[in-house]
Amino acid sequence: MSKNFSNQATPKYLGYVYQVLIAIEQCFQATKNEIIWIECRGDVYDGNTSTEVKHHFEKTNLTSNSPDFWKTLKNLVTEDISEFNSLILHTTQNIPDDSIFYGWNELSKAQKYKKLKDHSPAQTIQDDYNKTITNFPRSKLLPILDKLCIKSSQLNIIDKWEELKNASIFTLIDENYLDDAFHWVYGYVNKQAINNRYSWHIKKNDFDSACKWALSQWVIGNIPFEFIDKTAVNSSNRGYLFVEELQKIKLRDKTIELSVTDFLRAQKNRINLLKAQPVIMPEILDAYDKMILESQILLKDAYSYKINESEIDTEKSFELARDLYHASTNKMTLNIPKVNNTQKYYQDGRMHHNVNERLFIWRFCRDDF
Repeated sequence: MSKNFSNQATPKYLGYVYQVLIAIEQCFQATKNEIIWIECRGDVYDGNTSTEVKHHFEKTNLTSNSPDFWKTLKNLVTEDISEFNSLILHTTQNIPDDSIFYGWNELSKAQKYKKLKDHSPAQTIQDDYNKTITNFPRSKLLPILDKLCIKSSQLNIIDKWEELKNASIFTLIDENYLDDAFHWVYGYVNKQAINNRYSWHIKKNDFDSACKWALSQWVIGNIPFEFIDKTAVNSSNRGYLFVEELQKIKLRDKTIELSVTDFLRAQKNRINLLKAQPVIMPEILDAYDKMILESQILLKDAYSYKINESEIDTEKSFELARDLYHASTNKMTLNIPKVNNTQKYYQDGRMHHNVNERLFIWRFCRDDF
């Protein structure tokens, strides 16, 4: 067969594929508890901004008579958009300097309206022009134009697909399985349309949880632990709760300074690890902190048998608390799962974190008995 049927619709279908890619991008960028809506409150809606998505394979221009804009505007004036804080026309088209949309985002709502009102529409957009300008009240159109921005010259579907495969969520994926990993994400988002055919949406929390386990099968090796030198942090800041606790058991100033250094270095490492693997690392690091806390509590319980309750807040109890502290910092280093060569300062820094979060204190009190 040499010719396609006249009703072949692959380019139109790819427009929907492109729309899903934009939704996936927003899933990557969303914050905890957010929901991304697809094809039910505009093309893509994140709870704040409704985005209309227009795709073209060829390099084309968003001219003054481009249907992409006028059909979008017609949709906006015929739907209830009161809940939207902003509106975006996302298009792969470029805006030439002779188009009425050139410099659109810098115009006031009144200037936008004047440009549209003064335009002499081509026959191809006359119907949309009448519905949005001629027969629609200026007072109702201005608030819409105030919210409406144009994101032009966006990547086409081929380039967007490749760009999304470089998202941070795939940082540790073996490059041989990167296509498999991205296809899983694409499939997950489409599956939600089957589950919610009248209200297609992606819950960020569910998305992250699903990705965490599914993508872990393609993770390559472990993350190398980045050594952070003491000179990279400022240990002169003593305004921490854990410092107060160390002062109460009368630790020497030099020891306290080292504890601040370890705490700050560990904080930097935690941030870097979360950036390196945002999918699985949050739960791993939280579990590590709990493991360290458990170790602190068990060791303190063992030491509590060396004094009586009546000796609380005596010099003997402070001396024992200091011994407990040194025993804790001298313990064998526990390695962070999925991370190579965890440094001892990270473990000690997270012990101070537990104190800072009021989960543990070195001093002995009645609760310890």
